[in-house]
Amino acid sequence: MTNDCLDIFTRPHHTLAGTMWHAPEHATRLECSIESNPAPAIVCGLRDLRYVMVNRRFLALTVSADEDWLRRSMYERSILEGVANYELVKRALVNAQTIPQTRVRLAMPDGTYRPVIVTGQPVGVAGQPCMLFTFTDIGAWQETERCHDQLRTSVQTAFTTSSACMMIVDPADNVVTVANESFCSLLGYSLNELSGRSTDDIDIWPSGIATGFVRTKCGQHLECVISEATILVVGKAYALWTFQDVTSRRIDERSLAAAIEATISESKWLSHAILDNMALRSEPSRDDGASGLSELTARERDVLALICEGMDDKTMARTLQVSGNTIRNHVARVYSKIGVNRRVAAATWGRARGFDTGSNRVALLACATDALSN
Repeated sequence: MTNDCLDIFTRPHHTLAGTMWHAPEHATRLECSIESNPAPAIVCGLRDLRYVMVNRRFLALTVSADEDWLRRSMYERSILEGVANYELVKRALVNAQTIPQTRVRLAMPDGTYRPVIVTGQPVGVAGQPCMLFTFTDIGAWQETERCHDQLRTSVQTAFTTSSACMMIVDPADNVVTVANESFCSLLGYSLNELSGRSTDDIDIWPSGIATGFVRTKCGQHLECVISEATILVVGKAYALWTFQDVTSRRIDERSLAAAIEATISESKWLSHAILDNMALRSEPSRDDGASGLSELTARERDVLALICEGMDDKTMARTLQVSGNTIRNHVARVYSKIGVNRRVAAATWGRARGFDTGSNRVALLACATDALSN
């Protein structure tokens, strides 16, 4: 829109001389401006009170066509039916003055009337004094207001009744504007105790919000996931704080972690228990135990005992103060004599015969020695 067109709608109370357009191209500009005007508009000549311009929005508002208005007089088809302040409007028309907002009725083709608000602005068209009338449909405006109220009510209801704990804070001074029911229930405060107070005074997070811990009214500390978002309320920026209580979940997570750690720390014991269970199921006979033990030398028995204790070759070599090759040879001979080919199987065989405890091993070795001597 050009400055000349914009001037039509923004100029204050001017005299008729100050509003005249004296060139034909100005009339063309005015016609374009009226057509692009988002409000319904019509132009009436003040000398003969005949309509000279009309835009599509006005035709849609009145359900009419160009020929229903152009070159027809206000007496023939009035746009000021039922005007509230008739004398003021009449004086403004005579003196080519601005007509302030006033309520009128527009006749519809079906004989009904549509309530609207009309304003008048003096303009000049081809050197002739005219009045530009613009209209606001009261029904549509009221419907828009009603929808806006419904939307606002819906948003307020959703905020108030949401299961998410939320509060709106003015970031300029950290004052709580409003909090919902879930947030009040979480911290144990009433809405009146929170609204209008600074979050610093309420002392919700004594250790700092970054820690994720909030303190309830009774002093209990809750672990929360806290998020912040900026929202606009009537053009002003506010901070929307959302809180999710994860105290129980964190406790469960820590309990699970502790259980896993305990399980890992007991894995060696579990391995031994499994091997022992396998050994008990095998239920070796005394003859098998004696014949197996009778073939082992004293050093091989020591090696088997260390295998049952879970030692590797290097650890056994240090314990018995021999070389690694010597240990490997002893292990190979133990495997051969007891009929196994894996360390786990050797440990199972030895534990089944008491090699996992020192006292039992000594007694068993003594019995084996007696058997050999006889």
